[in-house]
Order: sequence, then structure tokens, then C-alpha cells
Amino acid sequence: MVKRTHLSFKDPKRDFEVNAQAGARSSAECDRQHWIEKSRNLLNEINDLACQADKTLIKQKEFAMPNFAEEAEMLEWAGICFGEEDTYRLSKSIKRLAIMSGAERMRFAGKMLGTCKDYWVVSGVLVEPQENGQDASIEKRGSGANQLVFWVTDNLLNDWIQLPDVKPSHIEAARQIKHLLTGDLNAEVNSNPSFPGKERHFLRAQLARIFAASTIAPKGLFEIDEETNLMKFTEEFAMPGTEELKSLEAWSNVSQSLLKNGRTVYVAPESLDDEAKEAWMSEMTEKDP
Repeated sequence: MVKRTHLSFKDPKRDFEVNAQAGARSSAECDRQHWIEKSRNLLNEINDLACQADKTLIKQKEFAMPNFAEEAEMLEWAGICFGEEDTYRLSKSIKRLAIMSGAERMRFAGKMLGTCKDYWVVSGVLVEPQENGQDASIEKRGSGANQLVFWVTDNLLNDWIQLPDVKPSHIEAARQIKHLLTGDLNAEVNSNPSFPGKERHFLRAQLARIFAASTIAPKGLFEIDEETNLMKFTEEFAMPGTEELKSLEAWSNVSQSLLKNGRTVYVAPESLDDEAKEAWMSEMTEKDP
């Protein structure tokens, strides 16, 4: 009598698909746990943040920032809405950044769209010296084109990255090209004429141009302090009425204008004597006031 034997053959393709599905589920679960952990860290109260073990990163100082929930409501009136979840995350993330960075003032600056990822942008005032050996043509931190410091992130659950101080050459080059951001700060900027830096430098130059041209306030709201030469609120300022504010004449730029040389002020060559410097400055101011 011949016994029949049933042979079973494994399908390598099916086994591969099963293993791939299991791997995908495992990877998705890891991503989920990672996301939950990051969300918990972000949603911790600020008081808990100050109790972390690594206190060397935290600058214990006061800082000023607007109520982002109120700003988000005004933005929504203008048709700009990030959704309740992102608005809440953004508020928590900015507050966390303010503590970790040691900035004196900080506020949400906007969102720059990219082809792969988008940049959330925060601006602030950070009183810290520039890097050693910095180019002398760069305006000092806290003045001119570098009056503000900018931080960006492509994910509100991730850390913020501080952009470098802007160079005049980057501003001059950014004016001559059109380039789509990718969302990668280290990406090359392929353009004609060529841009002398990475995407982080291009982004910083464009932010300097945007804020110099579009930051406005009612005329007379600010004045220059004669002692410190810094801008301050005018003590006896009377806010104009609605009808008056409809006129462009009632508004003025808060930031200094960026000149053609990529700076807010001219610097005469050291080789000239005092009389020649004065003539040079007069000529340049006449060409580009």
C-alpha cells in the first residue's frame, strides 16, 4: 500500500509580506510611543522644566512674550488659522524656548512654507555676544539687520534651531534671486546668480528683509531715547481714531530700512580722512537715503 504524503511549500513572498507588515506595525508603534513621549515633555508645566537635572541650559531670568491665544484669535479674524492643536502646541513650545534660550523678549513670527517641510518661526531679543571671529561687516547683535534673533523648527515637538546672524552679502544676494525653501536648513541654494550660503542663511536674509519692510506702528508711538539711543514708548502718546488710522500717513516703519549694501547704516572706509569720510557718507546717503 502506497501512503500519500501531503507536502507543504512555504511561499517566500507571503512570508516576506507578513514580516514586512509586522515590522511596519512595530515601527508605527515605536513612532507612536515617541510622539506621546515628546508631547508629554512639551505639555509639562514650566515650573517642572525648571526642576530638570540639567539646569546649565536654563537661564534663570524674566522674559516678556505676548499671549499667543489672543494673537491666534486675531490671526483667525484675518483668515489665518493653524488649528486648535497646533496653536496650543505652539504656545507651549514658545514658552519652553523662551526659558531654555534666555531671551528677553519672544513672539511668534510666522510660518514659512517649504516644498518638503515648513518652518515655524519665532523672533526675539537675545542679549548674547556674537561668535568669535565674526565678519566685521555684520551688524552687531541687537542692532540694524540683527536687531532680532530668529529660531525655527519644522516640528513643534522638536527643538528649535537658532538661525545665524545675517550678513550684508546674504541680503544683497537674496534680493536678486527667487528660491523655494525645502525645509532643510543645510540644503544648497541653487540659483543664478549663486547664493553664498546654505538655506539657513537664505531664510535668515529673507526674514530680515520681511521684518524691516513690514513691521509698522502708529506714527509717534515710539521715540528714540537721547541717553541710551534706544527706541522707547512715547509717554504722552494719544492713539489716533479709526478713521485716522485708515490713512497710510498715520503709520511708520518700526525697523530701520535695509540699504542697498545689506546694512541699515553706511560705514566709511578706514583709509579716508575725516573730511573725505564726511564727503563719502554724504554721497552714499544721497544715492540711497
